[in-house]
Amino acid sequence: MPFQLPVDCLNEIFECLEEDRITLHSCLLINRLWCKTSVRILWRNCLKFNNRQRLKILDTLMACLPKESKDLLYENKIFITTSTSKQPLFNYPSFYKVLSISEIVIMIKLFLSEYLKKEIDLLKHEILKMFMKQIPSLKKLIYYSVENRILKNITLTHFSETKVCLTNLSELKCSSNINSDFFYQLSEICQNIQTLDIEFGCTISNGLIEMISSQDKLKHLSLTDIWSDIDWTGIIPSLINHSNTITKLHILGYRNKELSFITNFTNLQELFISFMQDGSCIKYFKELQYVTFNHLNNLKFDGGCPKFEILVKFLENNGKNLKEFYVNGYGSLNLIIAKFCPNLRSLYTLFPENEMETLKVIFNSCQQLESLKVLCGNRYLKESKVLKIVAKHSPENFHELKLRNFGISELDLESFFISWKNRVPQRSISFIIEGFIFIKREHIDIFEKYKKLGIVKKFEIIN
Repeated sequence: MPFQLPVDCLNEIFECLEEDRITLHSCLLINRLWCKTSVRILWRNCLKFNNRQRLKILDTLMACLPKESKDLLYENKIFITTSTSKQPLFNYPSFYKVLSISEIVIMIKLFLSEYLKKEIDLLKHEILKMFMKQIPSLKKLIYYSVENRILKNITLTHFSETKVCLTNLSELKCSSNINSDFFYQLSEICQNIQTLDIEFGCTISNGLIEMISSQDKLKHLSLTDIWSDIDWTGIIPSLINHSNTITKLHILGYRNKELSFITNFTNLQELFISFMQDGSCIKYFKELQYVTFNHLNNLKFDGGCPKFEILVKFLENNGKNLKEFYVNGYGSLNLIIAKFCPNLRSLYTLFPENEMETLKVIFNSCQQLESLKVLCGNRYLKESKVLKIVAKHSPENFHELKLRNFGISELDLESFFISWKNRVPQRSISFIIEGFIFIKREHIDIFEKYKKLGIVKKFEIIN
């Protein structure tokens, strides 16, 4: 009799395959136990599919609709024809842990492309009602109105089963202009949201402010305003109420955003600020330069960068605790990083083509550095120079190199791996290459050769 792994072991294995949907799907076909175990993971997060896959998912969901919903749709001349007349093997909606209302609406519009809005709304209502009834405990809800204006008036809280479904909701991604009734009722149902991602629309709902204030354990906050350029000062007092618990703050803005409120979040561990490169928002960073964030270990600036003297003061106060730093800075700033950020483990910065010595200073000062990401070519350090410095001067724990752009010769690449192989202590290195890539079959062969020898741990190309 063949050996059969117990269910708990299978669960652990399949959990590791959550992002590898092709392999996970293959597990469905092994036997009934594998099918029952893997199907729950496969269906818990049905996002990021193309239109053909969306229609397949909707086909299955409609087959799961209760008889009364199918009868109601039929009475309204919405004729559902699914790929099978048989009852589905599983109650697929009950497996959902992540629900995107936007995604559901996209699926329905694809299916009912020739129907009127009334019919689309009815099918949408019945499917969402089924989810609220069948999902025992939803963990993440995505509710954006930007993709389609009709979305902002959907109110899940009209369904009697919603309270059970949403009580333990821990993550909410939403638009700021959704119907206030939804937010008011949500604030009564769940107070345990830990991750809140707000994308600003044309207005800020009063209900959203109330919902934020009602939470007890808010830890991660993301504010995104890349379309409306709305004044968000009205929402700031409710956010400050959580200044003691919020440890991660991401801000993605367009321009003229007030940032002084960040000074209240002294328990931050991660701060990510992304703005236009014109610097119109980064000027507000000046009030943060005198604040000490004792727990801040991850700092990232994307797009713009604070003025040199302001960032120097900030790093003087906070650089010692930083483990990760991402900044579009170079020149004198890199020397400041070497001086005030000795405990870095991951760094992204820019090195002009004449800054070989500065990169050496970084490696010499940041002895815990494990990962480096650099932009190569044009006005910046050439790949061959970066590899020579990494091979000879990087700290002993260094094991990951990320290169944006790649145009190195096979000879220089081979030379790097020979040098890396002779390092003491010897450690495998991971290569991640992204952006403009000039890579040939010969390059791939070299990476594969040293991967087999254990010199390369991982090799990845990101276009």
